[in-house]
Amino acid sequence: MVQKQGQTTALPGVFSTLSAGFELTTRYLWLMLLPAVLDLFLWLGPRLSFRALLQDIVTTSLTQLPANVLTIDVAPLMEVAGRINHFTYLSVALLGVPTLMNGPIPAKTPITPVVIDGGGLGAWLGLLVLFTLVGLLLTAIFYNLIAYALRRSLTPAPPFSPARFATRTLHTWLRLIALLVLVLILTVIIIFPMALVAGFLTLLSQTFGVVAMFGAIVLVLWLLMFLSYTPQGMLLNPHSFFAVVADSVRLFQRNLPAALGLLIVIFVVRQLLSAILLRADSGTWVTAINILAHAYIATALTVAMFIFYRDRFVATLRSTPPTGDEPLK
Repeated sequence: MVQKQGQTTALPGVFSTLSAGFELTTRYLWLMLLPAVLDLFLWLGPRLSFRALLQDIVTTSLTQLPANVLTIDVAPLMEVAGRINHFTYLSVALLGVPTLMNGPIPAKTPITPVVIDGGGLGAWLGLLVLFTLVGLLLTAIFYNLIAYALRRSLTPAPPFSPARFATRTLHTWLRLIALLVLVLILTVIIIFPMALVAGFLTLLSQTFGVVAMFGAIVLVLWLLMFLSYTPQGMLLNPHSFFAVVADSVRLFQRNLPAALGLLIVIFVVRQLLSAILLRADSGTWVTAINILAHAYIATALTVAMFIFYRDRFVATLRSTPPTGDEPLK
């Protein structure tokens, strides 16, 4: 319950928000187009492989092991490595366009895809950065389409302006890059000192060292959760980048049970959905139906996070004195 302008208003719960996400996605089915197209590309398009690089790294590592160490069977590892399509970097983990084919690609497909040898370590690092940037651009397009659908569902929207949309997308892309850099910096700030502490504690007790590293992992997870609604704020909150980050933290803190509950439900549903659809894969064109189903559900879950931010931002953050302009229309 929230006290605002002398009235008590009940905020939508987690499942009401999810329901609203599915309703909006059903109303604007074109929202699922980008996830579906990206997934189809990852499924049937060319595959980028660094199997030779991984094999060299594994072989070099095994030759440096002491003779008394048990021999490790790397055949299963290499089999999985051969199925990894490094074009999946286009779907940035935890942030990017949701895809079903974001792990090892199914061994059987209706058509035989072209396999491209990626080269050495330098090529891998370069392509990782390049594909991550392109993936964030795709994410910016995807998020701006959702924001446009939200605005269109609430008020009579003006005619779609490609120039305005391109400007918003570029702005969002730069902010997403800044967010990724911020998360990496904060993660290093957390992990590096804790690794030193864990190394020192391991000299006293191996258990203490494990507990210290586990604590570092927990801190990183909490960091990701507190920043989890920042992308939505970039589209629905007109403030500066760091103000949007601060608002995301405050929104998560003030709505902790509901905000955390929504994240948990979305994570569990996505994992179960991917596991079921990949296990049902038959290597035929039926997989295309699975991809479309995943695109619809994953898009609806993403839309639900936008709706959650919109409702909670207005109800909980705007109940305090305004700190900036009105949200984007």
